[in-house]
Amino acid sequence: MLRQQFLSEMEARLRQFDERLDRLAARPQPKSQRARQERERIYFHLLASRAELRERLRQAGYTPNESWREFKEAMQSVYDGMASRLDEATAEESDGEKLGGVTDRIRVERAAEAV
Repeated sequence: MLRQQFLSEMEARLRQFDERLDRLAARPQPKSQRARQERERIYFHLLASRAELRERLRQAGYTPNESWREFKEAMQSVYDGMASRLDEATAEESDGEKLGGVTDRIRVERAAEAV
């Protein structure tokens, strides 16, 4: 896949992600304080991941051809992770469950990334 094509597709995917994230934020607040806090943590974590990916997209024009493949794979990995977290958060909320499981998984992933 050509660089510009990949970047265009990633921009389109980010716009769709933003729409889904906006829908999550627009949902009625959970009744329990813990569930509200969990949703807020997940939401802000997703915003931070999205900002990281947008910054990587901005840097894409400066990436040398020799390292493009690694750069592209890293961007894809960040996107896949945030899309998966959003899928889990919306599914758990739709089922009426608390969001603690998603937050716990995020904490474990962050700890693994730090190692």
